[in-house]
Amino acid sequence: MATSMLAACSSNNNNAASEPSPSAATNTEKSAENTGNTTPSNSPADEAKDAAAKVKPVTFTSFVNYDWYTAPTWAERPHGQWITENLKVTLDPVQSNGAAAQKLNAMIVSNQLPDNIILDRGKDVERLQKAGKLVAIDPYLEKYPEFVKNVGEETLNMLRSEDGKLYQIPNWYINGKNGNGNAAYLVEKKTYKALGSPKLETWEDLEAYLKQVKEKFPNLVPIDFGETRDGADLQMIGMLYSGSANDRTPGFISPGSGQIFGVPNGSELTSVYQDQGFKDTALFASRLFREGLTSQDLLTQTRDQVLEKLKTGKIAVFGAYDSVVEGIGREANNLLTAKDPEGGYEPIWPVHKDGVDKDKVYPSGFNTLGWNVNVITTNAKDPEAIFSYMNWATSPEGQQILFFGPPGLFYDKVEDGVPIPNDAYINRDPKKYDELKIGEFNWYGNTSYVDKVKAEREKLLPAEAQDWTTLAQANISFKTSKNITEFSNLDPAPNSEEGIILQRLKDQYAQVIPKIIFAKSDEEVLRLIEETDKEAAKMGYDKVLKWKTNVWQQNLSKIKG
Repeated sequence: MATSMLAACSSNNNNAASEPSPSAATNTEKSAENTGNTTPSNSPADEAKDAAAKVKPVTFTSFVNYDWYTAPTWAERPHGQWITENLKVTLDPVQSNGAAAQKLNAMIVSNQLPDNIILDRGKDVERLQKAGKLVAIDPYLEKYPEFVKNVGEETLNMLRSEDGKLYQIPNWYINGKNGNGNAAYLVEKKTYKALGSPKLETWEDLEAYLKQVKEKFPNLVPIDFGETRDGADLQMIGMLYSGSANDRTPGFISPGSGQIFGVPNGSELTSVYQDQGFKDTALFASRLFREGLTSQDLLTQTRDQVLEKLKTGKIAVFGAYDSVVEGIGREANNLLTAKDPEGGYEPIWPVHKDGVDKDKVYPSGFNTLGWNVNVITTNAKDPEAIFSYMNWATSPEGQQILFFGPPGLFYDKVEDGVPIPNDAYINRDPKKYDELKIGEFNWYGNTSYVDKVKAEREKLLPAEAQDWTTLAQANISFKTSKNITEFSNLDPAPNSEEGIILQRLKDQYAQVIPKIIFAKSDEEVLRLIEETDKEAAKMGYDKVLKWKTNVWQQNLSKIKG
């Protein structure tokens, strides 16, 4: 989940670095194997020669299908410059302007699709594929083998369409057992210290602390959450739900694209509205709102409004699963600590209901298939050239440049696959480093490689120079992320019977959640859930759950081989 992306996450910072000099591309030496794959070349010169042999020069347009994403300028990014100069590849972003779905529909209708689209797995990919708008990439896999080598053929097979062909390539996929995730609860450090740094483990601990904040610091929002996503996905409900019972994660109750919207019960997915964890969550969330312990514009605030409150330290506790420790939490923390070393935000272990095992609380969910996917459209003049670049980009060499920047900027040499931090990185100003947006345009992220290398890099730094995001991920957010690969591809086609029912259920969910939050009593909350459950049954929720259960069981069979 993330987004901002994992790329933007742990590589952003100070001493505004100078642009890499032409000679910076000749500093290192070739190395051996890493995480089962080829390590980044220690010689940028050798690396460039190797890449040139694989990558065909190309300029291509790219559209990211998210309202919240605004692409920076390619030519102004140090890694973008390096790629253009060394590989003769240029990426030309197409902006969504805050209306991605409308933009994509308009491009489809006018037959003016960009060459490349980054989007969620599921309905939009299949819609484009069935309309004949996507290029099958099977012919390129043998000639350009990095995705097969790094993702794994079994994982790629889970992305194949009904016709058996592969049209999509994963981003931020995971090849290994270690999870990833960027969900977290953050506490504002100065307020927390002023109130005696009390224990914050259970819902009861949290509620008691929030009441203290409200009494002693009335100008602060005691607790706030990320903005509502996908029209219905209230992050307050998802974050709290992860602590409502063992082995829960927000995707179980979210009806959004790519989510599960069913609670595992044995070998079946069952109704969200019949789950005791959901009921307990709804009761707790509504009580927090009734007691004035959370933001009164919780349901309508935008990401920018949330970020502004965080940047001014106006939120005492913040929880969200949308790119927190590598996105808005990082940006706010770096800004506050730059002004006052005692200020900023500290991630804490996710809170949970009393009696829940703290090691079975999962506000993040990870999928070995990754976050989202790349597709190449039939509008591309040279789809093979685009794929040849994607192939290089997901390799260790590509990930080194895209995630850590070009050589000569923040590292001058690479040892055992790890870019060795130079003085520019050690003495960086986090805010200015963030503004460089090192890591942007890494839509081919190899999570296992990046997480391993950046963790090794942090060990080489003095404590005061270590990266806030990397530490937060290593200590908390990666450890509290649940593997949900088995629940992949649970979105029925929009025009199918199940897809139509699911859309109605999603609309129903979007209407009932605000009513639950604004309920005047616990009795009203429970009544609303019971009524919604009955209405959902009439709409055909059981049919959707049966369809999802069948796909889930098929996935388990594929995973088990």
